[in-house]
Amino acid sequence: MAKCPLQPSTVNRNSAMTLILHCADISHPTKSWNLHKKWTDNLMEEFFCQGDKETSLGLPNSPLCNRAETLVPESQVGFIDFIIVPSMNLLGDMFDALLLVQNEEAISNGGKPSEYKKVARPWDKRLAENRKRWKELVTPKDAEKTAEKSPSVSNGRLKEEEEDEEVGADSMEDVDGDEDE
Repeated sequence: MAKCPLQPSTVNRNSAMTLILHCADISHPTKSWNLHKKWTDNLMEEFFCQGDKETSLGLPNSPLCNRAETLVPESQVGFIDFIIVPSMNLLGDMFDALLLVQNEEAISNGGKPSEYKKVARPWDKRLAENRKRWKELVTPKDAEKTAEKSPSVSNGRLKEEEEDEEVGADSMEDVDGDEDE
């Protein structure tokens, strides 16, 4: 039997249902480009309307809500990389664990378990395709803007944090993610 990253005993049914619903809610990047792009355009317009309202009230804009500064292609690459891929990977891992639970229950009830197979992850191909399309839409000018605003990261830590630690260390002695529509 294949090894599953989640242990069957750790899968809570309510949490599983919550994850399934959450992934369904944010799944538009797993759809065909045309459908995903329509969803993105509609969602971004909703965010920009919120930003316009915030501006009219003299409030700072929420993230991704500033019509003039939000770089949609880059925001979508980040959304895919940091929200969608990890969520969908967890969903696939959970489905694998649920298959193990189903097999264990079948055995304990005297039934015959199905042959365990890792759950297919049909969303991976579309995520890769859509991410590639967004990356192609990032202009060199947009990439420069982002590089200017973004702190650099090294080994999972912000460069600013490393510099702060180095300064602190000096002052201390002896302390050591098809076209159906």
